[in-house]
Amino acid sequence: MKNSIYLEKESNLLCAEASRIQLKMIHLPDSIRELERMIFSDQIQTLYISTYQMKDRDLLEPQAISNIRSQWNESFRTHIVLSDEADLDDFENGYCLFAELFHDLQKNMILILYQAH
Repeated sequence: MKNSIYLEKESNLLCAEASRIQLKMIHLPDSIRELERMIFSDQIQTLYISTYQMKDRDLLEPQAISNIRSQWNESFRTHIVLSDEADLDDFENGYCLFAELFHDLQKNMILILYQAH
């Protein structure tokens, strides 16, 4: 997976080229409104969307926070799921985004969204 960014599931290692960053999963906020506040107030520094999932790793595509903010109401706010389960019939266009929140050793927050359709 040369030049790929991926998360090793078992160890929570974020791998990009030659770097490997240990992540710690943290609790998601209780509401979408709180997650929105975190994104718009720069508490979340990095955001990825999982583009492909394998047994031991998830391929990640980096997203510009500014793009997420500009598309928040149309593409994200009503599609993000903060729990482990969802019924796709409840979502417009038949997709949702499961969220996981991490921080690195410097306490930078990283949000990963997994698309389900």
